[in-house]
Amino acid sequence: MITELLSLLLYTSDPSGPPSDPNAVAMWIDDLGRLTPFGRTLDVYIQTGFDPEFSYPNGDPRRPYMIGSTRGNESPSRSFGWAIEGPMFKNRRPDFLYPWYDNCIECIEYDQARTSFGDWELPDGTLLPCSEAPNGWDCVQANPYQRFGYLGAKFTPINWIFEGPEGCCPRLGDLVDLEYAWCDSWILHGPLGKKYGNSNPQYKYPLVQQQHKDLMDTPVLKFWLPQPTGQVPFQQCCKSPSQIDYGDLIRWNADVDWESEKWPGSFHIARFTGPDYFSSGGVVRFACGNGHPCDPAPYSINYYPDNSCPSDLNEDGIVGFEDILQVLSDVSGFKYHPQTNNGFNAIIKVLSEWGECSE
Repeated sequence: MITELLSLLLYTSDPSGPPSDPNAVAMWIDDLGRLTPFGRTLDVYIQTGFDPEFSYPNGDPRRPYMIGSTRGNESPSRSFGWAIEGPMFKNRRPDFLYPWYDNCIECIEYDQARTSFGDWELPDGTLLPCSEAPNGWDCVQANPYQRFGYLGAKFTPINWIFEGPEGCCPRLGDLVDLEYAWCDSWILHGPLGKKYGNSNPQYKYPLVQQQHKDLMDTPVLKFWLPQPTGQVPFQQCCKSPSQIDYGDLIRWNADVDWESEKWPGSFHIARFTGPDYFSSGGVVRFACGNGHPCDPAPYSINYYPDNSCPSDLNEDGIVGFEDILQVLSDVSGFKYHPQTNNGFNAIIKVLSEWGECSE
Protein backbone atom coordinates (compact mmCIF):
# COMPACT_ATOMS: atom_id res chain seq x y z
CA MET A 1 0.00 0.00 0.00
CA ILE A 2 2.77 2.45 0.95
CA THR A 3 4.74 1.62 -2.19
CA GLU A 4 1.73 2.06 -4.45
CA LEU A 5 0.78 5.41 -2.89
CA LEU A 6 4.26 6.95 -3.02
CA SER A 7 4.88 5.65 -6.55
CA LEU A 8 1.80 7.57 -7.68
CA LEU A 9 2.98 10.72 -5.93
CA LEU A 10 6.62 10.66 -6.95
CA TYR A 11 8.50 10.15 -10.17
CA THR A 12 12.25 10.03 -10.50
CA SER A 13 14.93 8.55 -12.72
CA ASP A 14 17.31 5.90 -11.38
CA PRO A 15 18.50 7.37 -8.05
CA SER A 16 21.44 4.95 -7.63
CA GLY A 17 24.68 6.85 -7.95
CA PRO A 18 25.25 10.60 -8.07
CA PRO A 19 23.08 12.62 -10.48
CA SER A 20 24.42 13.05 -14.01
CA ASP A 21 24.01 16.81 -13.65
CA PRO A 22 26.54 17.97 -11.03
CA ASN A 23 24.59 21.21 -10.53
CA ALA A 24 21.19 19.63 -9.90
CA VAL A 25 19.49 19.54 -6.51
CA ALA A 26 18.58 15.91 -5.90
CA MET A 27 18.32 13.15 -3.31
CA TRP A 28 20.22 10.04 -4.37
CA ILE A 29 21.46 6.64 -3.17
CA ASP A 30 24.98 5.29 -2.77
CA ASP A 31 24.28 1.54 -2.69
CA LEU A 32 27.10 -0.02 -0.63
CA GLY A 33 26.01 -3.57 -1.48
CA ARG A 34 25.40 -6.57 0.74
CA LEU A 35 27.62 -5.94 3.72
CA THR A 36 25.52 -8.30 5.85
CA PRO A 37 22.96 -11.03 5.11
CA PHE A 38 20.23 -8.68 6.35
CA GLY A 39 19.83 -6.68 3.14
CA ARG A 40 21.71 -4.02 1.24
CA THR A 41 23.24 -1.04 3.03
CA LEU A 42 22.30 2.30 1.47
CA ASP A 43 23.74 5.74 2.06
CA VAL A 44 21.33 8.58 1.27
CA TYR A 45 22.67 11.92 0.06
CA ILE A 46 21.32 15.30 -0.92
CA GLN A 47 23.24 16.90 -3.78
CA THR A 48 23.05 20.68 -4.05
CA GLY A 49 25.70 21.04 -6.74
CA PHE A 50 28.06 23.77 -7.90
CA ASP A 51 25.82 26.11 -9.88
CA PRO A 52 27.67 29.46 -9.51
CA GLU A 53 24.37 31.32 -9.26
CA PHE A 54 23.31 29.16 -6.34
CA SER A 55 26.54 28.23 -4.54
CA TYR A 56 28.25 30.20 -1.81
CA PRO A 57 30.54 33.07 -2.87
CA ASN A 58 33.63 30.87 -2.39
CA GLY A 59 32.17 28.23 -4.72
CA ASP A 60 31.16 25.73 -2.03
CA PRO A 61 27.82 23.97 -2.57
CA ARG A 62 24.88 25.36 -0.63
CA ARG A 63 24.20 23.34 2.53
CA PRO A 64 20.78 21.72 3.02
CA TYR A 65 18.83 23.17 5.91
CA MET A 66 15.51 21.26 5.88
CA ILE A 67 13.36 18.85 3.93
CA GLY A 68 9.58 19.14 4.04
CA SER A 69 6.61 20.64 2.22
CA THR A 70 6.12 24.10 0.77
CA ARG A 71 4.52 26.82 2.87
CA GLY A 72 1.78 29.34 2.29
CA ASN A 73 2.05 31.10 -1.07
CA GLU A 74 5.22 29.35 -2.29
CA SER A 75 4.76 28.25 -5.89
CA PRO A 76 4.63 25.64 -7.21
CA SER A 77 3.31 23.97 -4.09
CA ARG A 78 4.73 20.59 -3.07
CA SER A 79 3.42 18.01 -0.63
CA PHE A 80 5.86 16.00 1.45
CA GLY A 81 6.24 12.23 1.52
CA TRP A 82 8.58 9.76 3.22
CA ALA A 83 8.11 5.99 3.06
CA ILE A 84 10.15 2.93 3.96
CA GLU A 85 9.10 -0.71 3.55
CA GLY A 86 10.79 -3.90 4.61
CA PRO A 87 12.78 -4.76 7.76
CA MET A 88 15.30 -2.18 9.00
CA PHE A 89 18.44 -3.78 10.41
CA LYS A 90 20.02 -2.05 13.42
CA ASN A 91 23.47 -2.97 14.68
CA ARG A 92 23.26 -1.39 18.11
CA ARG A 93 22.04 -1.86 21.65
CA PRO A 94 18.31 -2.31 22.28
CA ASP A 95 16.47 1.01 22.27
CA PHE A 96 15.61 0.90 25.97
CA LEU A 97 19.31 0.91 26.92
CA TYR A 98 19.97 4.29 25.29
CA PRO A 99 19.40 7.60 27.10
CA TRP A 100 16.89 8.70 24.49
CA TYR A 101 14.06 11.14 24.96
CA ASP A 102 11.47 8.37 24.77
CA ASN A 103 13.10 6.76 27.80
CA CYS A 104 12.80 9.87 29.98
CA ILE A 105 9.28 10.23 31.38
CA GLU A 106 10.34 13.30 33.35
CA CYS A 107 11.43 15.05 30.16
CA ILE A 108 8.13 14.33 28.40
CA GLU A 109 6.22 15.62 31.42
CA TYR A 110 8.42 18.71 31.41
CA ASP A 111 7.54 19.40 27.76
CA GLN A 112 3.86 18.68 28.32
CA ALA A 113 3.79 21.46 30.91
CA ARG A 114 5.28 23.89 28.37
CA THR A 115 2.42 23.44 25.87
CA SER A 116 -0.26 24.94 28.08
CA PHE A 117 -1.18 28.16 26.27
CA GLY A 118 -4.39 28.76 24.31
CA ASP A 119 -6.74 26.16 22.83
CA TRP A 120 -6.55 23.28 20.38
CA GLU A 121 -9.25 23.60 17.73
CA LEU A 122 -10.32 20.25 16.27
CA PRO A 123 -11.55 19.95 12.65
CA ASP A 124 -15.17 19.93 13.86
CA GLY A 125 -14.65 23.23 15.70
CA THR A 126 -14.33 21.74 19.18
CA LEU A 127 -11.94 23.70 21.42
CA LEU A 128 -9.79 21.79 23.87
CA PRO A 129 -8.05 23.95 26.49
CA CYS A 130 -4.31 23.36 26.43
CA SER A 131 -4.16 24.01 30.15
CA GLU A 132 -5.74 20.59 30.64
CA ALA A 133 -3.09 17.89 30.18
CA PRO A 134 -2.38 16.21 27.86
CA ASN A 135 -4.24 18.34 25.26
CA GLY A 136 -1.28 20.55 24.37
CA TRP A 137 1.08 17.62 23.96
CA ASP A 138 -1.46 15.61 21.96
CA CYS A 139 -1.97 18.56 19.61
CA VAL A 140 1.76 18.75 18.93
CA GLN A 141 1.89 15.04 18.17
CA ALA A 142 -1.05 15.30 15.76
CA ASN A 143 0.26 18.27 13.76
CA PRO A 144 2.63 17.39 10.88
CA TYR A 145 3.59 21.05 10.44
CA GLN A 146 4.66 21.45 14.04
CA ARG A 147 8.20 22.36 15.00
CA PHE A 148 8.49 21.30 18.60
CA GLY A 149 10.57 18.90 20.63
CA TYR A 150 13.76 18.89 18.55
CA LEU A 151 15.24 16.32 20.90
CA GLY A 152 15.92 13.74 18.24
CA ALA A 153 14.66 10.22 18.73
CA LYS A 154 15.71 6.63 18.40
CA PHE A 155 17.05 7.02 14.87
CA THR A 156 19.67 9.73 15.38
CA PRO A 157 23.04 8.81 16.90
CA ILE A 158 22.63 11.07 19.92
CA ASN A 159 23.76 10.19 23.40
CA TRP A 160 21.65 12.36 25.73
CA ILE A 161 22.59 13.27 29.28
CA PHE A 162 19.60 14.45 31.32
CA GLU A 163 20.23 17.06 34.00
CA GLY A 164 18.29 19.48 36.14
CA PRO A 165 15.09 19.22 38.18
CA GLU A 166 12.13 17.25 36.86
CA GLY A 167 13.85 16.33 33.60
CA CYS A 168 14.74 19.89 32.70
CA CYS A 169 17.41 20.72 30.25
CA PRO A 170 18.86 17.62 28.59
CA ARG A 171 22.27 18.09 27.03
CA LEU A 172 24.31 16.13 24.54
CA GLY A 173 26.97 13.62 25.45
CA ASP A 174 29.55 11.97 23.23
CA LEU A 175 28.44 9.50 20.60
CA VAL A 176 28.65 5.83 21.43
CA ASP A 177 28.97 2.59 19.47
CA LEU A 178 30.40 4.25 16.35
CA GLU A 179 32.43 1.12 15.57
CA TYR A 180 29.18 -0.72 14.80
CA ALA A 181 27.76 1.87 12.41
CA TRP A 182 29.23 0.22 9.29
CA CYS A 183 25.95 -1.67 8.76
CA ASP A 184 23.60 0.23 11.07
CA SER A 185 20.60 2.43 10.25
CA TRP A 186 20.62 6.12 11.23
CA ILE A 187 19.45 9.57 10.20
CA LEU A 188 22.70 11.52 9.88
CA HIS A 189 24.35 14.93 9.83
CA GLY A 190 27.34 14.09 7.67
CA PRO A 191 29.90 11.41 8.58
CA LEU A 192 29.47 9.70 11.92
CA GLY A 193 32.00 10.74 14.51
CA LYS A 194 32.99 14.06 12.90
CA LYS A 195 33.18 17.12 15.15
CA TYR A 196 32.82 20.67 13.85
CA GLY A 197 34.55 23.83 15.05
CA ASN A 198 38.10 24.80 15.93
CA SER A 199 38.25 26.01 19.54
CA ASN A 200 35.57 23.69 20.94
CA PRO A 201 34.74 20.98 18.39
CA GLN A 202 31.25 19.52 18.77
CA TYR A 203 29.07 16.92 17.12
CA LYS A 204 26.15 18.08 15.01
CA TYR A 205 22.90 16.16 14.86
CA PRO A 206 19.95 16.01 12.48
CA LEU A 207 16.95 17.54 14.22
CA VAL A 208 13.68 15.67 13.77
CA GLN A 209 10.30 16.58 15.20
CA GLN A 210 9.46 14.46 18.21
CA GLN A 211 6.04 13.55 16.78
CA HIS A 212 7.84 11.77 13.94
CA LYS A 213 9.69 9.41 16.26
CA ASP A 214 8.52 6.42 14.18
CA LEU A 215 10.53 7.66 11.19
CA MET A 216 12.37 4.34 10.81
CA ASP A 217 9.87 1.94 12.40
CA THR A 218 9.04 0.18 9.14
CA PRO A 219 6.68 0.12 7.45
CA VAL A 220 6.38 3.88 7.77
CA LEU A 221 4.56 6.48 5.69
CA LYS A 222 4.79 10.22 6.33
CA PHE A 223 2.69 12.40 4.08
CA TRP A 224 1.21 15.87 4.37
CA LEU A 225 -0.09 18.50 2.01
CA PRO A 226 1.59 21.87 1.56
CA GLN A 227 1.10 24.19 4.49
CA PRO A 228 -2.13 26.05 3.67
CA THR A 229 -1.95 29.54 2.20
CA GLY A 230 -2.61 32.16 4.84
CA GLN A 231 -1.97 29.85 7.77
CA VAL A 232 -0.12 31.85 10.37
CA PRO A 233 2.64 30.17 12.39
CA PHE A 234 1.69 29.53 16.04
CA GLN A 235 -2.00 29.05 15.15
CA GLN A 236 -2.12 25.38 14.20
CA CYS A 237 -1.75 24.13 17.78
CA CYS A 238 -1.70 25.37 21.31
CA LYS A 239 0.46 28.45 21.57
CA SER A 240 3.89 27.83 23.02
CA PRO A 241 7.06 29.93 23.18
CA SER A 242 9.06 27.38 21.17
CA GLN A 243 6.33 26.37 18.73
CA ILE A 244 6.20 27.22 15.06
CA ASP A 245 4.52 25.48 12.13
CA TYR A 246 6.98 24.99 9.28
CA GLY A 247 6.08 21.63 7.73
CA ASP A 248 9.64 20.25 7.84
CA LEU A 249 10.65 16.72 8.78
CA ILE A 250 14.42 17.02 9.26
CA ARG A 251 16.60 20.06 9.90
CA TRP A 252 20.40 20.29 9.71
CA ASN A 253 22.88 22.90 10.87
CA ALA A 254 23.70 25.06 7.84
CA ASP A 255 26.34 27.05 9.73
CA VAL A 256 28.95 24.26 9.54
CA ASP A 257 30.55 22.74 6.46
CA TRP A 258 29.32 19.15 6.39
CA GLU A 259 29.84 18.48 2.67
CA SER A 260 30.78 14.88 1.91
CA GLU A 261 34.47 14.19 1.28
CA LYS A 262 33.58 11.03 -0.63
CA TRP A 263 31.02 12.78 -2.85
CA PRO A 264 31.81 16.50 -3.25
CA GLY A 265 28.70 18.58 -3.81
CA SER A 266 26.57 16.17 -1.74
CA PHE A 267 25.63 15.83 1.93
CA HIS A 268 25.23 12.51 3.78
CA ILE A 269 21.80 12.42 5.48
CA ALA A 270 21.06 8.75 6.25
CA ARG A 271 22.27 5.15 6.25
CA PHE A 272 19.75 2.32 5.92
CA THR A 273 20.41 -1.42 6.06
CA GLY A 274 17.78 -3.90 4.97
CA PRO A 275 14.69 -2.09 3.62
CA ASP A 276 13.08 -3.20 0.37
CA TYR A 277 11.89 0.27 -0.59
CA PHE A 278 12.70 3.90 0.15
CA SER A 279 10.87 6.91 -1.22
CA SER A 280 10.70 10.59 -0.43
CA GLY A 281 9.58 13.77 -2.12
CA GLY A 282 9.09 17.40 -1.23
CA VAL A 283 11.45 20.36 -1.13
CA VAL A 284 14.96 20.96 0.14
CA ARG A 285 15.39 24.26 1.95
CA PHE A 286 18.56 26.27 2.33
CA ALA A 287 19.75 28.88 4.79
CA CYS A 288 19.32 32.36 3.34
CA GLY A 289 21.98 35.02 3.14
CA ASN A 290 24.98 36.19 1.17
CA GLY A 291 22.67 37.69 -1.43
CA HIS A 292 22.06 34.24 -2.89
CA PRO A 293 18.65 32.69 -3.59
CA CYS A 294 17.20 30.45 -0.90
CA ASP A 295 14.00 29.36 -2.63
CA PRO A 296 13.13 25.71 -1.87
CA ALA A 297 14.20 23.17 -4.49
CA PRO A 298 11.89 20.23 -5.32
CA TYR A 299 13.18 16.67 -5.15
CA SER A 300 11.84 13.12 -5.41
CA ILE A 301 13.29 9.66 -5.09
CA ASN A 302 12.05 6.06 -5.40
CA TYR A 303 14.50 3.22 -4.78
CA TYR A 304 14.02 -0.56 -4.71
CA PRO A 305 17.16 -2.30 -3.41
CA ASP A 306 17.76 -5.81 -4.72
CA ASN A 307 17.29 -7.93 -1.60
CA SER A 308 16.30 -11.04 -3.56
CA CYS A 309 19.17 -13.15 -2.18
CA PRO A 310 20.52 -11.23 0.83
CA SER A 311 22.97 -13.88 2.05
CA ASP A 312 24.81 -13.84 -1.30
CA LEU A 313 27.23 -11.20 -0.05
CA ASN A 314 29.58 -11.32 -3.04
CA GLU A 315 26.61 -11.47 -5.45
CA ASP A 316 27.87 -14.41 -7.50
CA GLY A 317 24.47 -16.10 -7.54
CA ILE A 318 25.37 -18.67 -4.87
CA VAL A 319 25.26 -18.54 -1.07
CA GLY A 320 28.41 -20.46 -0.30
CA PHE A 321 31.78 -20.61 1.43
CA GLU A 322 32.92 -17.10 0.52
CA ASP A 323 29.76 -15.67 2.06
CA ILE A 324 29.98 -17.63 5.31
CA LEU A 325 33.71 -16.82 5.60
CA GLN A 326 32.89 -13.11 5.28
CA VAL A 327 30.30 -13.33 8.04
CA LEU A 328 32.64 -15.34 10.29
CA SER A 329 35.36 -12.74 9.72
CA ASP A 330 32.98 -9.94 10.73
CA VAL A 331 31.82 -11.85 13.82
CA SER A 332 35.37 -12.67 14.93
CA GLY A 333 36.33 -9.05 14.30
CA PHE A 334 33.60 -7.93 16.76
CA LYS A 335 31.86 -5.90 14.05
CA TYR A 336 28.41 -6.90 15.31
CA HIS A 337 27.26 -5.27 18.54
CA PRO A 338 27.91 -7.57 21.52
CA GLN A 339 24.62 -6.65 23.20
CA THR A 340 22.68 -8.18 20.31
CA ASN A 341 22.42 -11.58 18.67
CA ASN A 342 23.23 -10.07 15.27
CA GLY A 343 26.44 -12.03 14.75
CA PHE A 344 24.85 -15.38 15.59
CA ASN A 345 21.78 -14.53 13.51
CA ALA A 346 23.99 -13.62 10.55
CA ILE A 347 25.67 -17.03 10.64
CA ILE A 348 22.35 -18.86 10.91
CA LYS A 349 20.85 -16.80 8.09
CA VAL A 350 23.66 -17.63 5.65
CA LEU A 351 23.45 -21.34 6.49
CA SER A 352 19.65 -21.36 6.14
CA GLU A 353 19.88 -19.80 2.65
CA TRP A 354 22.78 -22.01 1.48
CA GLY A 355 22.93 -22.87 -2.21
CA GLU A 356 22.00 -21.26 -5.48
CA CYS A 357 19.87 -18.15 -5.40
CA SER A 358 16.41 -18.60 -6.86
CA GLU A 359 15.45 -16.28 -9.70
